[in-house]
Amino acid sequence: MNTAMNSHQAHFIAHAATLPGHDSALIHASRQAAMQRFMGMGFPTKKLERWKHTSTQVIAQTVYRHVNPGCVGLDPADLDPYLIARQGIHRLVFINGLFVNSLSDMSALPGGVQAGSLARVVNESPGVVAGCIETFPTGDDQGFSELNHALWPDGAFVHVSTGTRLTQPLHLLFITTASREPMITQPWNVLIFGSDTHALVVEHYVTLGHTTHHLTNPYTSLILDDRAHVHHLLLLGERLPANHVGTVQVTQKAGSHLGSHLFANGGERTRQEVHVTLAGAEAECALDGLFFASGRQHMDFQTSMHHACGHTRSRQLYKGILDEQSRGVFNGVIRVPPGVHHTQSRQTTANLLLSDTAEIDARPQLEIHSDAVQCSHGATVGSLDPDALFYLQSRGLDVNAARALLIHGFAEELLQRVAPAEVRGWVGRSLNPGEGVRDEDRPGIV
Repeated sequence: MNTAMNSHQAHFIAHAATLPGHDSALIHASRQAAMQRFMGMGFPTKKLERWKHTSTQVIAQTVYRHVNPGCVGLDPADLDPYLIARQGIHRLVFINGLFVNSLSDMSALPGGVQAGSLARVVNESPGVVAGCIETFPTGDDQGFSELNHALWPDGAFVHVSTGTRLTQPLHLLFITTASREPMITQPWNVLIFGSDTHALVVEHYVTLGHTTHHLTNPYTSLILDDRAHVHHLLLLGERLPANHVGTVQVTQKAGSHLGSHLFANGGERTRQEVHVTLAGAEAECALDGLFFASGRQHMDFQTSMHHACGHTRSRQLYKGILDEQSRGVFNGVIRVPPGVHHTQSRQTTANLLLSDTAEIDARPQLEIHSDAVQCSHGATVGSLDPDALFYLQSRGLDVNAARALLIHGFAEELLQRVAPAEVRGWVGRSLNPGEGVRDEDRPGIV
């Protein structure tokens, strides 16, 4: 056990009596058990199958500061480059993992929607998260999730009541500010959508100013009740040398529909897991992901689609664009247990290598233990078509413009699946420095 591990335990011992939900036996016991499991397993290593391509050595050896007030000197105008729109968008803002009411805007939320600080909700009514705690994964490769469950200081809480329709996006903006020493932020986000609800939620991670090495370790619990229709957009755009290790855990009930859209082009090391359980008949899920890595960036994406009930459908499409000496990882699993019939699931990963030194490890998997199912998977890796490049140059484009056009065409399929057009345009600008968020440390994606 090293100094870094001991520092997390010391923080828990020192602050357990003041962390959100400390008066609740359920939450206190959950935190305590998570910390015990974390100290027993530590951070995952390459010896574990799902982590064999991604090293956590730097993170495991770093002593992080857990709390940073971070709001001193922050001007609301600093948020402008990251906003979908200045008006008309519901917005929750978190600085270094803590909710900031003065920078948030919930004035136009319709009745039937509760949105704000998870810490405040849990301190007042801890029982609202009991169902989420029951879905926490356990296992010897869950060290980051266990650390979050033990030490989360705040996060977003969203509850959309039965029959409510959110006509405007809800933007959850998580900002890490400049710091002279390594810092860790660990929001736990609880998003609950009642029966017959409709919503678009944008979960967005950025860095404001230049920082030292820091770690963002978020965990998002996403629950869709019967016939809920939700789009969840996850945008990872933190600066170098940030590390981001996140988990999204989804439970879908009967007739619910989820569209998950992930876009990533920031950070030194990114690992994002998305786990979905289709727990009711006629539930449908579509997982889309698009990432761009360059320099020495390392990006690792893990998905699991568990068809726990028959008559469910899912689709996955992840695309990677890798340049220079970057490395990407995609590992996706479709699971159908015994006795579950009439499911349909398709998983595809396509990757574009822009240099001879870029690498991708793609491993789509099927774990099917039932008959009467339709499941498939596939993976492709390629480079820019030299004939297409030659043709575009013959039509008057220089080589850089021709490359950009082909890369854009590769990525456009996933961008076009984002709606409405206002959000789609904002995503495109956010992924292209110079058109939206100006960040010399982050490359453009399309």
